[in-house]
Amino acid sequence: MTSGLPNATFRDPSGSLSFEENLVIRKIDPSANADVLNFLKSRFCLAMQARGDLIDAEIDQSTSSLRLRHPKIPIPTYPWEWTPGQWLAAANLTLNLCEEALADGWILKDATPLNVLFNGAHPIFVDILSFERRDKYSSIWLAYGQYVRTFLLPLLMARKLSWPLSLSLFNRDGYEPADCYGALGWKGRLSRDAFWPITLPTLLDRRKNADEAAKKRPSRIADPDVTTDVLKRTLRNLRKRTRRAVQQNQSSDWSQYQSTLTHYSGAESRDKVDWVRSAIETSKPARVLDIGANTGEFSALAADMGAEVVALERDMASADRVFEMARQRNLTIQTIHGDIARPTPAVGWQNAESVALLPRLEGQFDMVLMLAVIHHLLLMEQIPLPAILDLCHRLTRRHLVIEWVPVADPMYQSLMRGRNSLYGSLSEADLLAACTGRFEVRDRQALDNGRVLFLFERIG
Repeated sequence: MTSGLPNATFRDPSGSLSFEENLVIRKIDPSANADVLNFLKSRFCLAMQARGDLIDAEIDQSTSSLRLRHPKIPIPTYPWEWTPGQWLAAANLTLNLCEEALADGWILKDATPLNVLFNGAHPIFVDILSFERRDKYSSIWLAYGQYVRTFLLPLLMARKLSWPLSLSLFNRDGYEPADCYGALGWKGRLSRDAFWPITLPTLLDRRKNADEAAKKRPSRIADPDVTTDVLKRTLRNLRKRTRRAVQQNQSSDWSQYQSTLTHYSGAESRDKVDWVRSAIETSKPARVLDIGANTGEFSALAADMGAEVVALERDMASADRVFEMARQRNLTIQTIHGDIARPTPAVGWQNAESVALLPRLEGQFDMVLMLAVIHHLLLMEQIPLPAILDLCHRLTRRHLVIEWVPVADPMYQSLMRGRNSLYGSLSEADLLAACTGRFEVRDRQALDNGRVLFLFERIG
């Protein structure tokens, strides 16, 4: 943690977070004690925690001040590392919780993707302090504008103009409608999806202090049942618009890789799967990191064999397929849209609010899979073999599985791009030399296409 930051979070005046081993400690400001205790005892809170949609919270009895102990999510991820499917799942969770809270007299006072983490493929709302007692005579959801800025507009602009969702790294409070309006042509501005959240607010000049304006002009209705119905219609409308904003059936060359590859025969593919399955059976890893997971074939294999898996994939369409597959099959796979060669940096105030990707991953796994990845790091990123193996040594606690792609392989040749003097003589011996002092070979399997599979065990 950077010097000068006494807590992991400091923006919410009602409380702050810190970390102790496998727990997250939330210290509550005395001014919020009564509201927090009432919420923790509410039927809504208990039901959502039992369902797994809301983070558990245990009152720390060892101190006179109010402190809550939350379970720590093993690998927290941020919205800039999510796929469209994950964004939609987090949005649906946010809206669903807000709607269900109404019946018990509560409402969300803020609505941002930063309130959600993923445990495997399951989104969990982690900010207990985001709930407050609602005014039963008000039909205004004060978090409405924030939801539009931080959920709806990033998804909409990703679909309409291919703005990467990873840009949320630089937009903590999302997009202003005017920013989106300026980027869209007139056809886009007048489209059904963009006119309501982008064009209309911009033309009416409500882009500044929209939330404050709502607070100053509250819509009050004498009948509480009517206000509840209005709020529910608002949330349902947002849910429909969010669903329409998500680009459907994305594809890329890499998301079609398994169905189009020509350098593997059917028998060779089966031999590779059988060998990896045997390596997992032998090693019995509890947690696996699949780097360059593609569409998740080997992530699913490890999960089916009882491992908790993190699938890291830099191609968005492929990563989204991994997430959807994990949800549909209820597999313990957490998807991260990221590049191991260009990992997410630490961001926020003094670079201390959001942790960089590598520190979140290092030393967390019993096995790391790098199947047909190393030649990409070598040839596309120009990362030396010793540096690659050094990173692998920091990531795994025990085992490493590598698929070595020889120089003669057509994929290697296509990526080398004439740099034969640099990479044309690399061999299996160079890989083994880079492992010296880091890994020992435990198994080796040569495939008929010339590729070689290795099971390494970590030294030290």
